[in-house]
Amino acid sequence: MSEVALFIHSTATGPFMWRSLLADLPEGITPLTPVNRGYAPHDLLPRGSAFSVQDEVAHLKAQIPPGTTGIHLGGHSYGGFVALTLAREMGLPVRSLWLYEPVLFGALRAEPQRHSPEVAAQVADLYGANSMLDEAEGGSEGWIERFIDYWNHPGMWASMPEKARAMTRPVGWKMFREVCSVSTEPQPFAHYQLDLPVTLVHGERTTPPAQAMVSRLAEVNPQAVVDTLPGLGHMGLLGDPASVRASLQRHWARVIA
Repeated sequence: MSEVALFIHSTATGPFMWRSLLADLPEGITPLTPVNRGYAPHDLLPRGSAFSVQDEVAHLKAQIPPGTTGIHLGGHSYGGFVALTLAREMGLPVRSLWLYEPVLFGALRAEPQRHSPEVAAQVADLYGANSMLDEAEGGSEGWIERFIDYWNHPGMWASMPEKARAMTRPVGWKMFREVCSVSTEPQPFAHYQLDLPVTLVHGERTTPPAQAMVSRLAEVNPQAVVDTLPGLGHMGLLGDPASVRASLQRHWARVIA
């Protein structure tokens, strides 16, 4: 009987993103860093196949060992969205959440009256005439390039080694299905109100929508601690793991008595 820390990776990444954060887990907590569905070579999603966040949740629940007495959830971006969905599942003994820029574009798009000009402009660009939800383009190399460049910087995809791009292309359709999930989930931010310790992390230099989604989650979870990491962007977990590890350590200090 033990507690686990389940870390859920983001779109186009993998469990490797958590490696540097696992060295100093509190005593008695075992790390779990599963591969999301559709990323393992034997588990690629065929183009055109359906996939929902509930499918991801079922996959991750199956990774939790029998007899687990408590679950601490960590997630980045899409992984944060999945972690919030898991936390809402009845019957799971969730103890805390540490989330780096969870993306809830569906909830954000349902609140146009709350958008700042910067958020409104980026939402319009993502979901307007050349929508990221276009199935004809979804998962294609052009679509992948647009996704990677948005969350990093223009030209990021082109600058990546060909080996890395070759590894990403086969998961393009799963990436697209993940974007569809975070963009069309009908639940509002209030649905993710939790009576749990929550840490919401965002980079100081992240995108306006990412900051807005963290702010809205903090509004509906007044007990949440918002941790702003200086100089970092959305992919700060990979770019500056030491700063992100310090955030997780602060989280453990608050939630483990």
